Parts: sequence; C-alpha cells; structure tokens
Amino acid sequence: MDDLVFVPRLESSFDLSSTQTLLVGTSGAFGPNDTGKSARTEIYGADLFYKWKSAHAEGGWPFVKWQSEVLGRRFEADRGVDDEFPVAETFDDWGAYSQVVWGFYKGWAAGLRGDFLHMENSSFTDDPERQSRWRISPDVTWYPTEFSKFRLQYNHDFLEANHFTSSANADSVFLQFEFSLGAHGAHKF
Repeated sequence: MDDLVFVPRLESSFDLSSTQTLLVGTSGAFGPNDTGKSARTEIYGADLFYKWKSAHAEGGWPFVKWQSEVLGRRFEADRGVDDEFPVAETFDDWGAYSQVVWGFYKGWAAGLRGDFLHMENSSFTDDPERQSRWRISPDVTWYPTEFSKFRLQYNHDFLEANHFTSSANADSVFLQFEFSLGAHGAHKF
C-alpha cells in the first residue's frame, strides 16, 4: 500500500441560470516519491470554473469563462537513493492561477491569465527552478473548426530572488496548434 499513489477528485456543477454555470472542485494526490524509502508527497487543490453564454449564442459565441485554481504541495525530500544529499528537507510550496477568456466573435477568443508560484528555499540546493515567481499571459485563440485551434500567447515572468539567485524577468511567445480526432463526448455545459 505504501507504493501506491492515490488521486481523489470531487466536483459538482450548478446551473445558476439558463446562461450561467458554475463548477467547483477539490482534488489531491498522495504517495511516495523517489528521494528515499519513506519520502512522501502530498498535493492538495481546489478549483472554480464559471461560464456565461449568451441566450442568443451562435455556435457557442459570445461567452465569458473565468477559471481559478490553487494547489499546495508538501514534498518530503529524503537524502536520496545513495544518500547523496547532506540532509533531508520538507518543502511546503503552493501556487495559484486565475484566467478570464472572452469569446468575442464566432471562432475567436481573447484571454488574460495570471499565475503565482511560491517555492520554499532549500538549505543546500542552488536549483534555479526553486525560485518563486509570478506571470502574466495575454492570448488570442482562433478556432477554425470545432476540432482545432491556434493560440498565440505572450508570457512575462517575474522571478523573485532567493539566497542562490537574483531576481530577473523573462519573456516568451508561444504559437500553439491543437486538434482532436475521432468521436468525443458531449460537454456538460
């Protein structure tokens, strides 16, 4: 039983009106990690999804979606398989995001997303990925068909300083193409 990972999920949706739906959920993941024989990881999450769709919607447009999620992680970092780390540490990290997407014209949507990640400092590692950060991301999406989309997204990251690294900013641009093949189930809302 100690080698199993458990991933519970509980969610419920509510029709607030004929044009508004709310989905709330909570989830987790609990199990061992590979830093030692008794090292474990626990992840907890809560999420919220709200959607408004016009009573006169054509093909689903116009719409507004608001989605938010918060996650917490307790990671027990043991000394490693060959005791290569000088001490065992436990990290309590957490993060959250919120985004709003506006379907302003049939086949077109614009979004704005904000993310925050708090990473607890380590006593001995200089891993640059352990920097707390926050990000702002505007995007525009085009749906040429029901089964495909193109998204152009810009990200601006604000990286916080820790005792191993200095603060910095980072910019990135992504062009995403997504498509699906085959039958798919009906949407809840």
